[in-house]
Amino acid sequence: MKLHNILYLAGFASVLLSASQYFQNDSSDKERDGLFVGHWAPTFFILGKIAEDKARLNRSLTE
Repeated sequence: MKLHNILYLAGFASVLLSASQYFQNDSSDKERDGLFVGHWAPTFFILGKIAEDKARLNRSLTE
């Protein structure tokens, strides 16, 4: 499995984990945890897009 696919899956998993944490209980701690985890998704998607573009151009991630 390619790195960009793993990063995209991590982004979707972050969204699902965020929703499950947010709606799990009525406590504000779980809601805050859900919102915190939800902020990870855009980062994973952006990193996945960068890795996909680098792979398409046959470049390493550090170039």
